Amino acid sequence: MTLADLERAPAFGVLGPGFFDDGRWRLFLPDDTGPHALWLAAFDETPRRHPGAFTAFTPDWHSVGALDVTLHDEGFEANVARIRERIAAGDVYQVNLTIRANVRNVSGSALLSKLCTNAVPRFAAWVRLPGVGEFVSASPELLVETRARWLHAEPMKGTAAPGQRVMLEASAKDQAELAMITDLTRNDLQQLCARGSVRVTAARRFIELPYVLQAVSDVEGVLRDDRSIADVMSLMHPGGSVTGAPRPAALSVIRELEPTSRRFYCGTLGVETDAGLRAALLIRTATKRSADTWEYGVGSGITWDSAPAAELAEVRLKLGALLGA
Repeated sequence: MTLADLERAPAFGVLGPGFFDDGRWRLFLPDDTGPHALWLAAFDETPRRHPGAFTAFTPDWHSVGALDVTLHDEGFEANVARIRERIAAGDVYQVNLTIRANVRNVSGSALLSKLCTNAVPRFAAWVRLPGVGEFVSASPELLVETRARWLHAEPMKGTAAPGQRVMLEASAKDQAELAMITDLTRNDLQQLCARGSVRVTAARRFIELPYVLQAVSDVEGVLRDDRSIADVMSLMHPGGSVTGAPRPAALSVIRELEPTSRRFYCGTLGVETDAGLRAALLIRTATKRSADTWEYGVGSGITWDSAPAAELAEVRLKLGALLGA
């Protein structure tokens, strides 16, 4: 089966190599009696389990030219200023503020090919499920994974252009941003894991992508015997790095300032196999809106130290995944 064949298929999931221990692509076909499953949730939905089976798959990439992309950034800088006012008032510490771009006249197979032009994103995916929706993702971010009773989360906060590692390392704003979300993630894991087992094994390290440099941390623990994969998915979604801290207050600000739903952008996609669960946070993700239009989300974490123009520049930098830059 080819990518073009999948354009006509009613239900499937193309899953990138980061979802599997052997680093190979898989095709997911839903089946009520299937031995494995996809876990999926849009940003403002509860994760659902979709049973099925995974088979080997080798993508046949398309050659794709420049995409028709329009970024709707009107009001973004003003909303950054509003969030800083909320932080000054003590209502919230950090909010992930997002906007949308429209991508027109491109198929799902071509969009996935474009997103994989320079390098295959860790959690590349193209998913279509009836009654659920369709999206293409180039996410580099691990939300959570389990192997036996071991649990690991990898929150991502802090962005710079390629070659700007020294600047990112020295940025007090980016360090504070990651520290806050790492603390939120640690608190999440403490609700899932055995007492005393949760620890931050890396407070800050860096991931180099073709279009951007990202900072992440590593938080680990031992899953309690009375906790299941469903518990993990329910508690970890939506991911702290796409909400803010404290999460309830940040979500309230997001609902107030963002005029449209994020849909699958900032949602969760997980693969459950006999080995355990590996779930991506759906950043760098486009949701299909009509026959010829996709909606692609980009965002930035806003703290008191945020400068509106700098946050807008970061958002535009993240479009590099879509533009193949």
